[in-house]
Amino acid sequence: MKRLLSTTILLCCIFTVFGQNKNFTLNGYISQHDYDGLYIYLIRNDVVNRLYDQKIDSAKIENGCYHFSFNATETPYVASLALPPKDNHFDYGLPTAYCIVEPGDIRISYTDSGPQLSGGYINKQYDDLLLSKERDIHKQTNEMIEERNAIETKRAFTDAENDNYSKRIDSLYENLKPYYIQFVSNNVKNDVGAFFFFFHPKEYYGEEYAKLSVQIKPEYFTKLAEKKKAEQEAMAYETQARMMTKVGRLYRDIISKTTDGKCVKLSDYIKSGHITLVDFWASWCVPCMMELKNLKILYAKYHSKGLNIISISLDTKKEAWLNAIKKQQIPWTQLSDLKGWQGKVTKDYAISAIPYVILIDQQGKIAVLNLYGNLLERSIKRLLNTK
Repeated sequence: MKRLLSTTILLCCIFTVFGQNKNFTLNGYISQHDYDGLYIYLIRNDVVNRLYDQKIDSAKIENGCYHFSFNATETPYVASLALPPKDNHFDYGLPTAYCIVEPGDIRISYTDSGPQLSGGYINKQYDDLLLSKERDIHKQTNEMIEERNAIETKRAFTDAENDNYSKRIDSLYENLKPYYIQFVSNNVKNDVGAFFFFFHPKEYYGEEYAKLSVQIKPEYFTKLAEKKKAEQEAMAYETQARMMTKVGRLYRDIISKTTDGKCVKLSDYIKSGHITLVDFWASWCVPCMMELKNLKILYAKYHSKGLNIISISLDTKKEAWLNAIKKQQIPWTQLSDLKGWQGKVTKDYAISAIPYVILIDQQGKIAVLNLYGNLLERSIKRLLNTK
């Protein structure tokens, strides 16, 4: 009976230990307190395609620290630690860091030379083989920059010095390659190794590629092929969109929504005999706010003479969009599907940055693309045949 009881207790202890060992704990330490009050996300990275990354958890940064803890029941995977974009677009400045979600007590410290990881079996490998080397590269690069700056206060760098400078930088990263390949090789049969394997093209691995690639799950190569195909299709669509929205072509219609949620088309607002300025903007876009002042002046001067303006926002949050309209007291029509950069309109007009304006003439043809200031006003005057 005593032996049975002892065995039972021993088994309970073993199961308890294994249960505890499955727990993933991460403590983050940031030297500055600039990010206090913000939430940092732990994002599970897809092995091949960033479009399929998933937010797993979030933690509030307090006194330069944050904490994650949950049961790591799955096989190890790579996760990124990132702040959400500032104002839905601009970054706060804290660099995105990677860690491995695995059982253990993990610590990440943000140093001036880069993130430093400790704790955990694969995380220790990651820091020993890669991150520590990258921190050394960062330090050496900074020293080289200081040397160069000191010289350039006295004279310009010669072509030979520029060439040597570039070679020194290249050699630092070339020296990292064996350690990178070693880390991939150590983990090639799990998702961690596969993730880092796909970080670089085939040529990076040289003779090691064949040895490594046969150990990667075939499904990941299928996903990679699908990703490349989608990228090629997107590039082809963008090229076609640029051709279809060149100056002289008829404008492409846009389906969007009004501020009260009504579904409308751009063509609903294009009036025969009038010219229409389509302005792409967003509440978080500082340059857009600056350009808005000029658009108000143009609207006040030329609306009565035949100029209409339609603003299409790339906001994703309705409240932010409506508040900006109210605050800026914009008098013309406002539209948005609240899909941001994922909306169809940015793809149909091949828009890669905002503010972006399109001036449509009286016949519905694109007369001007992305002009501002005096050049835009001259175009408006020319189309309206006014002084």
